[in-house]
Amino acid sequence: MNTITDLLFQNPSTFIVLLPLLFIASFIFYITRWPQARPVQFRRADRFRPEKVPSNIDTIVIGSGSGGSTVANLLAQSGQRVLVLEQHSVTGGCTHSFREEGCEWDTGLHYVSKAMATPTKRAGAIMSFMSRGKQSFTPFPTSTPYDEIVFPKDANVKDGAPNEFSHKFYDGVNRTVSSVIGSIDPSDNELKHRVDTFMDICLDVHNGFVALGIYRLLPSYLKFLMKDKVERLYKYGSMTVKDAQHAVLKLGYSKEELLKNCPTAPEMEDDPSIRRMTAVLTHPIGDYAVQPRDATFAAHGVTMAHYVNGGAYTVGATQNISTRLTSMVRSFGGEALIDATVRGIIIENGRAVGVKVSNTDELEECTSEEDLAKVPAVEVRAKNVVCATSVYNLYNKFLPQDLPVVKKFKDEATIRQSNGHVFLFCKLRGNADEIGLPDHNLWYFNGYDLDDAFDKYFANPTEVRPPTVYIGFPCTKDITWQKRFPNVSNCILISDGLYEWFEQWSDKPVRNRGEEYLEFKDKLTHHLLDILQEFVPQVKGRIEYHHLGTPLSEETFLASYRGGSYGTQCVTEMFAPINRNWTTTPFTEVPGLYLAGSDAFLPSVTGAMYGGCLSASAVLGTLGTMRLGHAILTHLAMRLREENPKLSKIEAYMLAVKKFTE
Repeated sequence: MNTITDLLFQNPSTFIVLLPLLFIASFIFYITRWPQARPVQFRRADRFRPEKVPSNIDTIVIGSGSGGSTVANLLAQSGQRVLVLEQHSVTGGCTHSFREEGCEWDTGLHYVSKAMATPTKRAGAIMSFMSRGKQSFTPFPTSTPYDEIVFPKDANVKDGAPNEFSHKFYDGVNRTVSSVIGSIDPSDNELKHRVDTFMDICLDVHNGFVALGIYRLLPSYLKFLMKDKVERLYKYGSMTVKDAQHAVLKLGYSKEELLKNCPTAPEMEDDPSIRRMTAVLTHPIGDYAVQPRDATFAAHGVTMAHYVNGGAYTVGATQNISTRLTSMVRSFGGEALIDATVRGIIIENGRAVGVKVSNTDELEECTSEEDLAKVPAVEVRAKNVVCATSVYNLYNKFLPQDLPVVKKFKDEATIRQSNGHVFLFCKLRGNADEIGLPDHNLWYFNGYDLDDAFDKYFANPTEVRPPTVYIGFPCTKDITWQKRFPNVSNCILISDGLYEWFEQWSDKPVRNRGEEYLEFKDKLTHHLLDILQEFVPQVKGRIEYHHLGTPLSEETFLASYRGGSYGTQCVTEMFAPINRNWTTTPFTEVPGLYLAGSDAFLPSVTGAMYGGCLSASAVLGTLGTMRLGHAILTHLAMRLREENPKLSKIEAYMLAVKKFTE
């Protein structure tokens, strides 16, 4: 009897027909064959010890923030054995939370977009996939604003127009436009049209970043599909916020006119209503922390669009995110370890092959370079290394400084790390309802001329109020808070802070930096408490405890390079051609070495999560990315069918593709 092989070779035409069919069948089998789910025990990470390190590691991830936890989780679910190394005493980076004096505070995740709370939206679908549906978020109420900006009293107002000090942002573009027009100049229909145009342009910027994400995922021979949209985004990236606002709100430019030529804005705006509207529509500035005359409009537009449908907050402590995501790593044979400071990336024959690790606690006890040299560094090897703690730590700390790519970065790159922040953590006596705390975010802006406010504050921070202050009450957003902390409320205030103000104390011991440091902090604290009690007077007499964190805190606990909060500073140079290989990309010039987090895509918790997705794609390659993408889309389709059981599997999958790319 002839074998199948004999038959195929006796009939070449049959072989020619079957070969592509076999190839297609093998391809489909690979793409759709996802590693079987394994039992997950959700628990916090252990302290680093050499014996805790798994053998045969595929990928080492440095940092466990939003980006690091994401790339580690996705690679683990793809079948890789992953090791996550976190220098702090808990995982999470900017998503970790901490407790003191019988209270709890978040550190970086103060709210996310409503999409994260919706498992049938892209962000929510990814989070649901990574946490197996365990990580939940609660949307902000639609009956109240998600953000409210408050200003000092200002007499410069158009005749007959209201002189409101409060301006509110609601879910949905139309509600927000109606709200801010109503508080500034409700009779000016032309201004309303221009605000509508401005919001539409912000949505166009958002679409540009979706295109950039897809562009990064595509193989080189398909990138042309997204090239025009990405170039359009880069045009927005070359504009400052101040110039773009002037062109649209003052001069009435359309979207296409703005893209063709963005004029330079004057120093001061003379029209009172335009001046006010410009300041109000600068409102998401706190989420990227650059003043209007320097900030890239790309960052501003995408942030405005990101929150346009409202906000959300975690159910339970923000710490749970990294705990759930890294626990998945453990279930697939990997590990997540804390107290693990990476002291260098090992490069052999031009390729990243591992890292050198020491216990953070041992390093903190050192008082000299000689002491540091005595602390043992354990070599851990892997096929790939992902740096999820910023491009600046990568090229200034982790890589050998004589490496050609390090010199190239320092000589060519014109980007720099973002500024830092000052954080005031407050414990309040009584529950939120009893006190009457707002259930939305407050933003204090110190005047309608924001560049002037920034300049004065940076020149004299102890005598001048901050230009912007975020005021948030996590106790009103977390539906588990009252059960976990009865009769206690919390508040967080965040303002801008330059590392240079504190640099003289950077070599002093943590929590013992000296009296001058404490005196400087006290003056900054005084400003923040005054603002809090002025605009939320019901907290007077209820502040039981407060503590101020500085950029040195970010440097110590989050390993932020020079205390930068948001990775790369969001100025126009961020998108210049010379910098596109250094940021908003997961790739590096070193084989086996990748970026994740904010510098792989965008600032913010969600931006860093997307950066982690891009990093996982870069590590897995084209076929692995298709396999991962199919798994996430299948999960999203399942959630869509739960929402609408009438959908067929094919209909749900096609709808998932549409939702994922919009």
